[in-house]
Amino acid sequence: MLTKYLQRFSRRSDELPDAALIELVDVVYRALPPIAIMGVTMVGIGALLTIRTGDGLLLLVTLAGAIVSAARIALMLLYRRRRAAARPTASEARQWDQRYAVGSFAFAALLGALDARALTVEAAVSDLILSPMLVTTLILAYGAGVVTRLSARPQLCWGSVALATIPTVAGFGMRAIAADGWYAQTVFATQAVVVGVFALAGLGLVEDFYDTVRQQIIAKLDLAALAGRDHLTGLANRILLQEKLEEAGARIEQTGGLFALHYLDLDRFKEVNDSFGHITGDALLRAVAERLTQTVRQGDTVARLGGDEFVVIQLGIQLSDEAELLARRIVQAVGAPYELLGGKIQIGVSIGVALAPRDGAGLEQLVSCADAALYRMKRKGRGGGFWAEEDAPLARNVA
Repeated sequence: MLTKYLQRFSRRSDELPDAALIELVDVVYRALPPIAIMGVTMVGIGALLTIRTGDGLLLLVTLAGAIVSAARIALMLLYRRRRAAARPTASEARQWDQRYAVGSFAFAALLGALDARALTVEAAVSDLILSPMLVTTLILAYGAGVVTRLSARPQLCWGSVALATIPTVAGFGMRAIAADGWYAQTVFATQAVVVGVFALAGLGLVEDFYDTVRQQIIAKLDLAALAGRDHLTGLANRILLQEKLEEAGARIEQTGGLFALHYLDLDRFKEVNDSFGHITGDALLRAVAERLTQTVRQGDTVARLGGDEFVVIQLGIQLSDEAELLARRIVQAVGAPYELLGGKIQIGVSIGVALAPRDGAGLEQLVSCADAALYRMKRKGRGGGFWAEEDAPLARNVA
């Protein structure tokens, strides 16, 4: 049975789609009140048992539990602050996942150590009820909470339950060995079995919980992907473009640098539509979308705002010359002839380029700046690209 559980919970984070991983990590970090309540409960029980037994090791474990609990609460508050600024990337989500795992495993190990020590040190004291009662309450409450909260992260759930449960079961076993009489031995041995069985039963539910949560998140992401895509070209639409731009803005706030917004308008597209019909026009838009996707780097975003208007978000640039280079490549790629429905068609493209954060940060502001540069390009009567400056004057041609 143990092998079966290990196989079930051997999923790695990097096997999940990035968007699903981000959502699952987000689910884990929402449970701040249970973390705080469990921390207070452990420290309170540890303090009570320390007072009862006068054991120095119990005191150290209790103090360590208080420190780890405070650190976990601080970590969750930091995540909330980061999440409020912008959605974390997949790489950041993995880092937050690892940080949470460290805190969760540390707390579970301390809780298990507290239980084991309380059961063994109490064996030398005449009171046979206090520590077993408190330990049983603590481990069952912790196990139920972990299974409920961490089902979205099976490996994390398994590790936390194991670190807390195994020392507790061992403590009950040692208590049974040290007990006087068959009845007391049977009671403590039964408690050890009950705690272990409850832990395995709870972990048996994790698989179903995980599958349910995972399917719900993937379904949610699929719907969001459909809502964020242009139905004709499959490119991002304005909704997804807004999300990508917010992510880009958050990234440059953290790491510095720039990103460019290229606002594209196809030249002579109306003539193609009028001469060859909407079917050819739609085919041309799809062909343009494919060329744009092939021209940009992985991680950049290509979106269609409607009609023959496109937007490209170029990430990770340090100099404006990099945006100029991409604009030149776009002009060349889009301007090359198309073989559509048995005929050859050639169009052009005009581009207005805005840089963030120089020209703004929000989508509307950047599009407005780039559109102003595009309008000036259109007034020149031919394709190419122009920069948007702070006062939106005409800058240099990149055709």
